[in-house]
Amino acid sequence: MVAIIVLLLAVVAYYFIIFVKNIENSVTTLIFAILILLLRLAPHKEGELLEMNLKNISHMVDFNTLGLLLGMMIIVGFLKKSGFFQYTIINILKISRGSFNLLLLLLMIIVAVTSAFLDNVITIMMTLPMIFLIADTMEMDPTPLVFMTIFIDNVGGMSTLIGSPLNLVLGSVSGKSFNEFLMNTGVFSIPAFILIYWLSKRMIKVDEESLKKLRRLTEIDPKKAIEDEKMMKVSVSVFALVVLGFVFHSITEIELSYISLLGALSLLLIFNKSFEKVSDDIDWDTLFFYMGLYIISYALEEIGVIEGIASAFAPLKILGPFSLLMIMWVSAYVIPFLSAVPGTLIMAPVLKYLVASGFSTNIWWAYALGANLGTNLTPLGAVQNLIGISMLQRQTGKTVSFGEFMKVGTKVTLPALVLASVWIFFVYR
Repeated sequence: MVAIIVLLLAVVAYYFIIFVKNIENSVTTLIFAILILLLRLAPHKEGELLEMNLKNISHMVDFNTLGLLLGMMIIVGFLKKSGFFQYTIINILKISRGSFNLLLLLLMIIVAVTSAFLDNVITIMMTLPMIFLIADTMEMDPTPLVFMTIFIDNVGGMSTLIGSPLNLVLGSVSGKSFNEFLMNTGVFSIPAFILIYWLSKRMIKVDEESLKKLRRLTEIDPKKAIEDEKMMKVSVSVFALVVLGFVFHSITEIELSYISLLGALSLLLIFNKSFEKVSDDIDWDTLFFYMGLYIISYALEEIGVIEGIASAFAPLKILGPFSLLMIMWVSAYVIPFLSAVPGTLIMAPVLKYLVASGFSTNIWWAYALGANLGTNLTPLGAVQNLIGISMLQRQTGKTVSFGEFMKVGTKVTLPALVLASVWIFFVYR
């Protein structure tokens, strides 16, 4: 009976996350998580009730991941206030010298690199205003440019442990390091970027008259975008040190959250800012959303749901290398409908069970490739997809339906998954 109630609460929570859009996911998710805590519904694997309260909540919630996110949000806030992002984008315009092809390539490289180290949502929110400026100047429909930015943002995010919320969850469950992600998903993201950029570029049509109008933007002075030069220099330096700390994490064995929070606290100290003053830069909804999902996922694991799903995948073991391909394709078509983080919080413990039962540890990378590429398939695939479409609608009044997004997303996702299949077969066989 207890297991049925937990499962029912989890199903209803996921229903709200996926289908109910007029209520914040963070609110509904945390409500159901607290119901589970309040009623102490999750039985321990040995059959005893686990006292699910604040004293042992650290067993349920990965505070290392939440701390990492919190620190990076504060650092990004300082970068944003200094004018660093606008300064960078305007410099790209200068370097391109009015060449649309070079401008687009450089801009997408910046999107990919930025999303590898910063939150994907931040990257979208900082880049799309520039995309709209370019489209308005050239008097063209920004829709294909927005799609390209979303696709590249997701591909760039897959390259590192901290670049994608999906990867963060995988890293916390699997124990894979920053460098391991960099050497696996990071290396693959390079050919994936080239393919998706080329496919997306084919959807964009420009004429000579539009190109002439674009050259006007090269007259903008990048220095005018700087809000606080000292803050920009210090923030960039701290950010670089934090990333360096992530790279050497496996050697120093310092938790990623400590590195991220030390960087954030250093900036607060240097510029004499309180947590209250930077609270607007912190995405509290995301932090509480993650917290609620961790609790729900833990409860599902305790009642045996995760183990049951793992048992369903167990027969794939006899397929050898082909089992990795199966996992990749399943994740690519499950995640776009469950959404990246909720889906991965269910699947990551499943993968852990499968590895413990004898599956290759490369199953983590097969899932990561499929799930990250799959986020480009539907608007539900990732939060940044929804935000990008929402910004497009506010800018142009044009609505992009679920079907329209999936039609365009399929054109880049399917070829990318074929590429990933070849990669997995030859690299992880």
